[in-house]
Amino acid sequence: MKKIMTLAAMALCTITLCLTSCSKDDNGDKELSTEKFIEEQTKILNIISGEYKALIHASGKNGGLFAYSNLTIDKNGQVVCKDFRYEALAFGISELDNNEEAIRLRSALKAAPTAPLSFRLLGDPKTKNPADFYALPIIKTTIKNDYGTYNIIGHMKTDVLRAHYDAKTSSLTMTFIINKLSRLIERQGHSEYKDQTKFTHPVEFEISTLEKKK
Repeated sequence: MKKIMTLAAMALCTITLCLTSCSKDDNGDKELSTEKFIEEQTKILNIISGEYKALIHASGKNGGLFAYSNLTIDKNGQVVCKDFRYEALAFGISELDNNEEAIRLRSALKAAPTAPLSFRLLGDPKTKNPADFYALPIIKTTIKNDYGTYNIIGHMKTDVLRAHYDAKTSSLTMTFIINKLSRLIERQGHSEYKDQTKFTHPVEFEISTLEKKK
C-alpha cells in the first residue's frame, strides 16, 4: 500500500512540474508580436513625454564633468537636451600632449558653447523589450577662437545612442560614446572632413532624467 501511495505521489509531482514548465513557456518567455511591441512602446513614449531636469555625466581618460540640463521629450520620441556640454569633448585629448595641433584643438573644445542636442528615440523589436530605444544624434558644434573656426563633428562608437526607460524609478537613461572627431574645413569653394588625430581617447556620455517638471 505504501509503495502504491509513493508511486502516486511521484506521478502527481511529475504532472505538477510539467504543468508549471508549460505555463512558463507559454507566458513568461513569449515574445511580443511586432504590433504588440509597437503598442507597448507607444504607451511608454506617452508616459515619458514631458519636460525634465536632467543630469549629464561625461567622462574620459583626461577628465569628467557633471552638469544639469533642461530636457524635453514629446510623444513621438523627439528629445531635446537644451544645454548639452560640448566642451566635454576636450577630455578626448591628452593633457600631456603639447603638440601645437593638440593645444589648439583642446583650447577650442574647452571653449565650445553650451547648445541644444536633439534626436529621436526609435524602437527596435530586435531588443525584445519595448522599454529599450536607440537614436542617431548628430554631435556637431561650431567654435570660433583666435585660431579660427572649428566645425567639429563627433562620431559615435557603434554609431548609435542607447536608451532605456526604468518603470520602477520612472527614469530614462541615454548613453553613447564619442571615439572619433572630424573637422569640416572649407577650402577654395569646397568642403572636406579631416580626422582630428589628436583626439585619442573615447569620451562617454550619459544623460539621465531626474525630475519631471510637467
